[in-house]
Amino acid sequence: MKFRFGVLGATLVIASCASASTAMADGYSPRGAYAPFVSWTGFYIGGHVGADWQDVDWRNVNLTGERVNNDASGFIGGGQVGYNQQFGNIVLGVEASLSGSTLSDDFRSGVNPAVTYSTDINTIFTVTGRVGVAADKWLVYAKGGYAGAQVDVSGRNAALPDSFSIDDWRNGWTVGGGLEYKLTRNFSLGLEYSFIDLGSDHLHGTTAQAFPVNIVDHDAQVQSVTARLNWQFYRDDYRPIK
Repeated sequence: MKFRFGVLGATLVIASCASASTAMADGYSPRGAYAPFVSWTGFYIGGHVGADWQDVDWRNVNLTGERVNNDASGFIGGGQVGYNQQFGNIVLGVEASLSGSTLSDDFRSGVNPAVTYSTDINTIFTVTGRVGVAADKWLVYAKGGYAGAQVDVSGRNAALPDSFSIDDWRNGWTVGGGLEYKLTRNFSLGLEYSFIDLGSDHLHGTTAQAFPVNIVDHDAQVQSVTARLNWQFYRDDYRPIK
């Protein structure tokens, strides 16, 4: 009798192990009626690189009394850190990014050809909220929030010689959107577009030879397209099997 019960018990154990092995081979969790799925939930850190361009316009500068334009294109690169939370197919998140840029342009005065005016935008910082829709390994999202940048406005008169430089941290806003694809459970590759408006500012200072500088309505906008690579602190997520 004991032998029969022993054989029956061994048979049940073997059957259970076979069933569990089959379930895991099919991609299902041993938790029961749950299956693992690609999740965007978690913290992530990464880097970005791409191209950007600035649209900068001065309404007037008193030294020559003319309108100035400093449009330029350049390269941008930096890093980002953020967190996503997935609810079904909806992904909500927040992200902070810091970028370095090569944006710089010289404008030669039409009133005095010895004078040039420049605007350089070299540091850009953003904090944005994100909302997206996930479809397995794909994520498409929109973003919006705060943007700030270090803006260096300068001028030089080669004939005197004389010059001025005004560094200004500008606060503004940004909107944009992007697309990401999960290469592995931890790594995702994406493409993102951003529009940044740094507003309009009046700037005041003096030249090296103590001439007053008054700039009216210095408007600055930046756009960028970047490739992004993120590493996600991945955790296993499960959803009920329907």
